[in-house]
Amino acid sequence: MAYDVEAESRRLITHGLTEDPVRLSRRRRFAALAVDVDGDVVCAMFVRRSVGSFDQECHVLVRHGADWSYIGGGGSGADTDGLEDRPAARELGAHLVVPGSGGVADGGRPWVPWGRWVGYAELRASAEVAAVQVGERVLTVPRHGHLVGVWSGRRPPAAAAVAVGPDGRELERVALPARQLA
Repeated sequence: MAYDVEAESRRLITHGLTEDPVRLSRRRRFAALAVDVDGDVVCAMFVRRSVGSFDQECHVLVRHGADWSYIGGGGSGADTDGLEDRPAARELGAHLVVPGSGGVADGGRPWVPWGRWVGYAELRASAEVAAVQVGERVLTVPRHGHLVGVWSGRRPPAAAAVAVGPDGRELERVALPARQLA
């Protein structure tokens, strides 16, 4: 069963994460995991129940005028839905990891014929992390620990994402991937 990627992504842009399901089922086939908005670019992350597995998907939208337009995304398969409580750093292997990244060319701006690159990084935070800083934005970590950071351009807004503990202390820095030029 599919979900309306654009409608669900726009709902996340407007309202943020409003639900916190503990698992997917035959009745609940998808859930929002994370969203990040950086000016006129956004990345929304979902998990979808598939046949015998789960798909984690990132969808990129850009604002052209007053409207958000879907420009692409990507995903990967997983054995679990990822909605369980986040693990401790010793189980995760770090306070913050980057399990995946990607990007999409935005060709929707007529005055920029070659378009621009919109990059994103999937992040997973341990139970000890209260927030993650990506550039100037501070992202609150949800119960399951999945986050996504988005940026416009070939390079991320900062060289690293910073995991911050509940006391405001830096726990770890993790490099964000830049687009590889062909």
